[in-house]
Amino acid sequence: MTADKIREARERLASVIQRNELDHSSTFSAMTGADVYFKCENLQKTGSFKVRGAYNKIAKLAENGGAKSIVACSAGNHAQGCAFAASAMGIAATIVMPKTTPIAKIKATEGYGAKVELYGDYYDDSYLRAREIERTEGAVFIHPFDDEDVIAGQGTLGLEMLEEVPDLDCIIVPAGGGGLLAGVACAVKSVAPNVRVIGVQAEGAPAIALSFREKKHISTENIHTIADGIAVKNPGDITMDLIEKYADDVMTVSDGEIASAIIHLIERTKLVVEPAGATPLALLLSGRLNVKGKKVACLLSGGNIDVSMIGKIIDQGLVSRGRKIEFSIQLQDKPGMLEKVSHILASQNANVISITYDRMSADLELGETILHIGCEVGGREHSARVAKALTDSGLKVLDNYRGK
Repeated sequence: MTADKIREARERLASVIQRNELDHSSTFSAMTGADVYFKCENLQKTGSFKVRGAYNKIAKLAENGGAKSIVACSAGNHAQGCAFAASAMGIAATIVMPKTTPIAKIKATEGYGAKVELYGDYYDDSYLRAREIERTEGAVFIHPFDDEDVIAGQGTLGLEMLEEVPDLDCIIVPAGGGGLLAGVACAVKSVAPNVRVIGVQAEGAPAIALSFREKKHISTENIHTIADGIAVKNPGDITMDLIEKYADDVMTVSDGEIASAIIHLIERTKLVVEPAGATPLALLLSGRLNVKGKKVACLLSGGNIDVSMIGKIIDQGLVSRGRKIEFSIQLQDKPGMLEKVSHILASQNANVISITYDRMSADLELGETILHIGCEVGGREHSARVAKALTDSGLKVLDNYRGK
């Protein structure tokens, strides 16, 4: 893997991809003390950076004699990239996707002309099925990350960012299987070795972070994260070699931090970014990365989020940021108690969005009930005032208070 291969990929992609130049954010610069830029690959063709690597690989196959058909496995973004590239070159494409893939990504992949097969619960299950199709049907397998041509295509982003803002100090890159991080790190270090390249993963899918920390290849048995685009149990061999050689660090963020970052992007920039693509901003906002006074680029890798998930993610993000509180109150089941609770919440300007009664709990005594309440508030300080007002009035607030 060399910088020259990345430059060749850039020439191959020049007439295909959409160049979205780094966008400076005064809002997030003020929030973090850094000079923050966004590389908006959520606005790229097919909705993510993945078209770069997929197109570079399939176009190179076509240059060298082509293939009658290709097969790939993906949670969605690589699928769409492969489907788009194969269609552009008149090649049949079969994409194996996990059964848990958002419907929007399945429909989009089919919309580019590919045949979709749903198999297994995770990427790694789909990978095994795709390799079986490769053996039985003779299709050329397009690996989503552990392939030098794919990595070279993703690496073009590193060259672009340094061309657009040559004096960057740090670039934050999402990592799942590692193709994007490996390509960007290789490209950046070949041009500007002093620029830090930081990978970021979800806490529930930390294989690359663990491997980088332990200096050996580590796979995880179980993964659980809202960031389906980077939910990979086993990183690539080629990618890990490049990441260990060129990346400066690999860190993790929680699902709550990811959800909060998605809300920030919607509210402040009007950008819709999928969970995997929001991880760089989540890390930046966490404060765990010392970037004050530095020029930092966050690579927003994709925007293919299932509409049905947005509500759940926003809900989780509001709780994480203290904008929504959920709590329970144990009280006497008699007239006037709900009015008392409502009066306190109204006096504190807390907007009630949900309320349910629970009269079946084993911990209740005769004549008692539990109220489960959800409220919108202005933040953690507001949340603390609401909690204090409730307890000061003599109400028994249970210890499941969320959002404080």
